[in-house]
Amino acid sequence: MILLLPIFFFGKEVCFDFSEMDLDDPYVKQIVIRKIEEYALEAGFKIRCKRNTPRIKVKANLREVPTTISAKQRISSYTLYLSISLGEESFSASVPYSLPYGSLAELPRRKALEEAFSRIKLHIIKYFSRKYFKGK
Repeated sequence: MILLLPIFFFGKEVCFDFSEMDLDDPYVKQIVIRKIEEYALEAGFKIRCKRNTPRIKVKANLREVPTTISAKQRISSYTLYLSISLGEESFSASVPYSLPYGSLAELPRRKALEEAFSRIKLHIIKYFSRKYFKGK
């Protein structure tokens, strides 16, 4: 715990600009914002939007491509493609998922989105860490 104190007292500040994210799904937009902020905090940044705080533009793209059609002519499997751009750097992941019939249809999609973020998490944290140590 004592080793983490310098990060909290001397952490660089960063501000995110999510204005160019044109995601239609409010759940996906909320997850993107939450995950990017969470990863910045893990890398030692403080999230503040003051006049002289560096701003990072965040762009996100989510595509779902059908991969399998069932015997009843329904799409049952998809591949979710997630792409996140932070300034000039881009990160992407793809995750396959299947849709069950019935009321659980949204859960596999949400799990696939979480899995996509877990696949790019370390890359994003490394990006923030490079910016953090570069600026010192």
